[in-house]
Amino acid sequence: MKKWLSEAKKHLMTGISYLLPVIIAGSLIVAVCKIIGLTMGVTDFGPYADKSGFLHILYLVENVGWRGIGLLNMVLAGYIAYSIADKPALAAGLIGGVLAQETNAGFLGALIAGFFAGYITLWVKNKVKITGPAAGSVPLIILPLITVGLTGILMSVILGGPLSAINEGLVNWIKHMSESGTSTLVLALILGAMIGFDLGGPVNKAAWMAGNALFLSGVYLPNIFVNIAICIPPLGYGLATLILKKRFSKTYREAGKGSVIMGVIGITEGAIPFTLRNPAKLIPLNMLACAAGSALTALLGAHVIMPPIGGLYGAISVGTPFAYLAGGITGALIIVAGTLLVNFREEEQQSETKEASVKKNGEDIELVFD
Repeated sequence: MKKWLSEAKKHLMTGISYLLPVIIAGSLIVAVCKIIGLTMGVTDFGPYADKSGFLHILYLVENVGWRGIGLLNMVLAGYIAYSIADKPALAAGLIGGVLAQETNAGFLGALIAGFFAGYITLWVKNKVKITGPAAGSVPLIILPLITVGLTGILMSVILGGPLSAINEGLVNWIKHMSESGTSTLVLALILGAMIGFDLGGPVNKAAWMAGNALFLSGVYLPNIFVNIAICIPPLGYGLATLILKKRFSKTYREAGKGSVIMGVIGITEGAIPFTLRNPAKLIPLNMLACAAGSALTALLGAHVIMPPIGGLYGAISVGTPFAYLAGGITGALIIVAGTLLVNFREEEQQSETKEASVKKNGEDIELVFD
C-alpha cells in the first residue's frame, strides 16, 4: 500500500507539472485583459462580443485565456494517465477529463478519470494479447476502444451524477465560507498552512489545486489566499539573507538572491534549500507564516475584482491591494524572525575552526576569520 501511495503521488505530481503552464498562461491572459479594461472603466467584456473595436479584441483575447483555464480537468486527467501507462493511456485520460468537466464532476472527477484510465490501460496491455496479422490492431484500435469505452462508462454513466453532486456541494460550502467573515478566516488559515507544509509537495499542491478548481467554478477568493501564501516562504528566507546577512553562510546568501525573486513571482520551491537545514523547526515556521499571512490578507478585507494573478504583483488584481501585500510581507517577516532559531553557518563555522586549529598547530598561530 505504501509503495502504491508513493507511485500515486508521483503520477499526481506529473499531471500537475503539465497542468501548471496551461493554468498560469490562461490566468495571466485573462488578468491582463481585465487590467486593461479597468483602466478604461470596463469590468465586463460581454457586451462587446458582437461589436467591433479595441474592446471587442480584448473580449476575444480574454476568451483565449478562459479556454486555457477550461483545459484544467482534461490536462490533469490526461497526464496522470500518461504518467501511469505512457502514450497509450493519453486518449482515455484526456477524454475522461473532458467528461469530468462536462458532467460537473470537477477536479475530483478528473483525478479519478486519470488514475482509472492509466491503470485500466496497463491492465489491457498486459491481458489482451493478439497474435498473427491482427496484432498490429491492438495499440491503434483495440486498446483505445476498450480504455476509452470503459473510462467513458465510468465517468458518464456510473460516477458522473454522484461526483457532480459532491463537487457542487463542496463548491457551495466553500462559497458560503468565503461569504462569512469567521469562515473566511478559517479558510485562509487552512489553505495558508497547507501551502507552507511541504513547499510544492502533495499537500501544497492539494491546496493549490483546490484554489484553481474553485477558480474554474467562479469562486476566486480562496485563490487569493493561496497566491499570497505561496510567496511567503521564499520571500521570507530571501529577505532573511539580506537583513540577517551574518547569520547565513555564503552558499545560503547566494541562494537567498534567487529566493527573493521566486518569492516575488510566487514559487514556493525557492524555500526548500533553507527548510532542509532544519525541517523539524522550519516546517512549522513555514506553516505559521503562510497561515498568518493569508489570514491577515482576509482580515484586512482583500476581495475579488477579477481573476487573481499569482506573485506579489498579483496585488493589482485584488480589491484592497494593501491587504494582499501586508499579508505577504508580514508572513515573510515571521520567516525572517524564525530563522534566528536555526544556525545557517554551521559548516562554514566548522571550516573556520578547523582552519584556525591548523594555524595554531603550525608555525603561524594567528587566528584569521572573515
